[in-house]
Amino acid sequence: MSSFDPTTVFYLVIRHCPSLEIPSQLAEFAQMKVLKIYNSTIVNWKENAAISEANHPNLLMLFLARVNMTNGELPLGLHAYRLPETLIDIEFCISNLRSLPEDFDLKWPKHAIVYFEACNFTEVPPPLERLAPFDLSFAFNPISTIPATLIQGNAGYLHVGGTLISELPEAINDVSPTFKLRVDNTNISFFWNWVDPMVANADGVGMSPIVAYNSPYCADLQRIFVGKQQNFSTPIRENQSLFLSDASEGNWVLLKKSVSCDQWPAVYYPIGFEDQFSRIKTS
Repeated sequence: MSSFDPTTVFYLVIRHCPSLEIPSQLAEFAQMKVLKIYNSTIVNWKENAAISEANHPNLLMLFLARVNMTNGELPLGLHAYRLPETLIDIEFCISNLRSLPEDFDLKWPKHAIVYFEACNFTEVPPPLERLAPFDLSFAFNPISTIPATLIQGNAGYLHVGGTLISELPEAINDVSPTFKLRVDNTNISFFWNWVDPMVANADGVGMSPIVAYNSPYCADLQRIFVGKQQNFSTPIRENQSLFLSDASEGNWVLLKKSVSCDQWPAVYYPIGFEDQFSRIKTS
């Protein structure tokens, strides 16, 4: 008889499984704090093996990297029951995931860190809007628009870099001065005036209010700073931010504090390190 005691497991990692069926014994891992699945395809994750507040009250982090799921749908084991309130960090990176259940926001903890990076979403699911993560990354999903609700009243972070967006929502109220927005590797060429509270709060310390590396806006900005052009190339629109449209030299300090054109890691999940650390070693 095995002497293995699942209640002694704090960190569980599953790697390189091409046909992964999560066993019901997962419900016995009551002390588990971290669950990571890497380079695997989940074919079965039933309700009897589901992550839940009752069975996993200590879970802090859930990571799925290079993980595919049947039909690109979230497996039942991740939404059958309410997830633990302790679960503050949930990250998917490089996955065929393309949809979320309609009641998803009733099962997952609110105001957490939630990353769906390099997945197959073509739009932001309404349940994700209602979930209101404090730190949300939807980077490198093939979405062309984002809902205003992801920004309105959000005092945290939003990363939509690497998406297909070329314009942000125009009509947004109640924008927090502390909100941080990443639109790097997109076709964004200007900003609406709802960013002005963020700009006014920029202090040049830590993360800039806006990160726009490899965008038309930063291409203009960099040419302006070296004297190759005098104005932004995009015509001024009504309700456009005048702070971020003023290319005069007297405004450069504000522009440099407000918008970072420096390169950042494309996704937050450290996928390069993960690939190196978790690769199948032949010797």
